[in-house]
Amino acid sequence: MVTAILIVFLLYFILLIFLIEGWKKALQKVPTSSYQPIISIVIAVRNEADNIANLLNDIAAQHYPKGKFEILVVNDRSDDKTKTVAEQWATSHKGLKFHVLDLAPYRSGKKSAISAGVAYANGEIILTTDGDCRVQHGWLSSVAGAFSESTQMVVGAVRLSADGNFFNSLQLTEFASLIGSGGATLAWGYPTLCNGANLAYRKSAFQQVDGYSGNDQVASGDDEFLLRKIAEHFPGSIRFNADPASVVEAQSAPSLTEFFQQRIRWAGKWRAHGMGFSALLASFIFLFHVTVVLLLVLGFIEVIPFQDVALLLGGKMLAEAIFLSRVLNFLRIPFRTASFFVLQFVYPLYVIFFGLAANFFRVSWKGRKI
Repeated sequence: MVTAILIVFLLYFILLIFLIEGWKKALQKVPTSSYQPIISIVIAVRNEADNIANLLNDIAAQHYPKGKFEILVVNDRSDDKTKTVAEQWATSHKGLKFHVLDLAPYRSGKKSAISAGVAYANGEIILTTDGDCRVQHGWLSSVAGAFSESTQMVVGAVRLSADGNFFNSLQLTEFASLIGSGGATLAWGYPTLCNGANLAYRKSAFQQVDGYSGNDQVASGDDEFLLRKIAEHFPGSIRFNADPASVVEAQSAPSLTEFFQQRIRWAGKWRAHGMGFSALLASFIFLFHVTVVLLLVLGFIEVIPFQDVALLLGGKMLAEAIFLSRVLNFLRIPFRTASFFVLQFVYPLYVIFFGLAANFFRVSWKGRKI
């Protein structure tokens, strides 16, 4: 038993070194192009009346030629005034190419909304974000500059907005670790994670891989399923956007209930990923956190000496802190020691719970059962 625990911890330390070096590799400066393609910004929305105008104002202020981008808001049967707000905003911004699309009555869901936007788009590059996000003024220029002739997809970073409470601080830290892991594995040539709030790809690539065909029945994962399909069809064609101006800000879950619903949706998509590096990595992360809990139990009942438990957990904390501090620095989020320390004890239980719960719970998203 003790030997098995030591082996799992050793593999985890190797993984952390892999991530630390991968993140360093992801942020290496590469030449940016002066490429200015037509970009179609596809925003799939449902019940975002309180947020959509802020995002549209950010897009209108982009440092990118106005004739070189269009905005496509795809309304996924909102129950509020999202469509009205978007249309009213358009009346005061007539110089922009702007369209509000409604999903057909027989279609629903984010994948259907994005697919409808892509089909309507005139741009060579499709850039997706969410209706509750905020973007920097250099966002479009940064995305365009990240595309070389061989690039088919550009993965951008996302940070959560800070509102000062401790629950939000925990989410900021945990979410940053996901962004860092996705960027690090991509830098080594193993695309695993991305976020549809900041994802760009060639329209031709989306069409050649047949969009979401094959996984359109899964509620979540519009971003990662497409990432894998493009990686398989166009090996070596995906790039991480290391420009800080490209970082998009999204809202954190405001309550425990919404956090629970969100994480169940996210965890539920892993069953549809099949075998491969991503599935292997997810399985190992689950195994490792089970091992952490087991280590604590064995230490408590004195099967394993306390100093050995402390040494293993201390090494884990140090390596994770090194990785996370570098990711947070790029995202311009301060390292919060209290949040990091609390997550050391909460996160193993969190991983185990959601890894199991996703197989049993049905959740809702913005009034729609999933």
